[in-house]
Amino acid sequence: MAAQAEDVKRLKERLEVHSGPVLSVYLSVNAGIPENQGQAYKVRLKDALREMEEVPEDLAGRVRESVEGQVRQHARTVIFFATEDGLFERYDLQLDLPEAYRFGDPYLAPLVLALDEHESYGVALVDAEEFRFFVSAPMGDPGEGSDGASSGFFREVYVNPSNPYPRSGSDLNPASRRTEANIHQFYNELGELTQKLVNQDNVKNLIITGPKERTSEYRSQLPEPVKEKVVAEEAVAVNAPENEIMEQFEEIQQRAEKEREDGLIEKARENGVRGVKETVEALQEGRVFHLIVLWDLEGEIRWCDHDELAITDIAQEECPFCGRETRVRPLADVLIDLATARGARLEYVRARNEVAETPNEDVERQRNRENAADVLREEFEGLAGLLRY
Repeated sequence: MAAQAEDVKRLKERLEVHSGPVLSVYLSVNAGIPENQGQAYKVRLKDALREMEEVPEDLAGRVRESVEGQVRQHARTVIFFATEDGLFERYDLQLDLPEAYRFGDPYLAPLVLALDEHESYGVALVDAEEFRFFVSAPMGDPGEGSDGASSGFFREVYVNPSNPYPRSGSDLNPASRRTEANIHQFYNELGELTQKLVNQDNVKNLIITGPKERTSEYRSQLPEPVKEKVVAEEAVAVNAPENEIMEQFEEIQQRAEKEREDGLIEKARENGVRGVKETVEALQEGRVFHLIVLWDLEGEIRWCDHDELAITDIAQEECPFCGRETRVRPLADVLIDLATARGARLEYVRARNEVAETPNEDVERQRNRENAADVLREEFEGLAGLLRY
């Protein structure tokens, strides 16, 4: 899941119309984290804002009051952008992001990561008795999109096919032609229904789950535009408790995401640019269409505000193009600006805490080190790009 340049651009435009510094707050509110027991995040928020003496009290007060007033049941991170001239935006995310506080240039990098990693997923649960459809909406308003019950990371969408689910019907012979025709007709209709759900909830990636004999038939009857969105097809115990089903969905989604990231690394090796200097220069020239960044990438870079260009030589105090004075900026912030301006897709990759089941597996994993984040860090200096030409 990657953040498109337009997504970041719209947010930047809303922030840039306001003068003065921006208060950016990323607050962890996940009730499942021990550090948040007893709503301890409220104390952390107060302490952090108190230490930021440059933040006007009215801004700090609005953020505190908003958190005191409401934290949605499934929220894991709450984000604020606020300015003295009236801007106040809040995002409740159903995902975990590092806690951070800034006052100055808007701090967009973590939100970009959220857009990146959680491009909408749909999950179709197909069984002989029923069809259920779920969408991931970690940044969505529960009041928007399809009607349905919210359950953690995934929200179920209520669907009502006009025909009954595939059974033997009046013909008790499961191998009869009449039964096969009914099932085939049902899956054709189910494919059309899925296409409608995918479009109305802007699903980018589709996971198919359920008994193998059902998922295979269902997948074969999907319209081609929907079939192209399928990233995984796996068996799921449909009669398991609801929370276990949701956990299985998230595990499948995470595996699919890991495979996609590994594929990006291979593409970067075959047709890409790597390293800070080479990648930044190619990005500024408009040759990069997909930028791959290590989430905890650190470092600074020179920036010319007049030309809106990065200078990779950190000692270059004057812009080589216009001669004006340059300034030092965080590399992560500059990458967002350049990717947005050049129409490049921005992808953050962070380390995944995978637990090996056996000591041998752990040794093998250390030897291969094919984790996308490890490769980015150790081979690519934390930065790579896929090239247009």
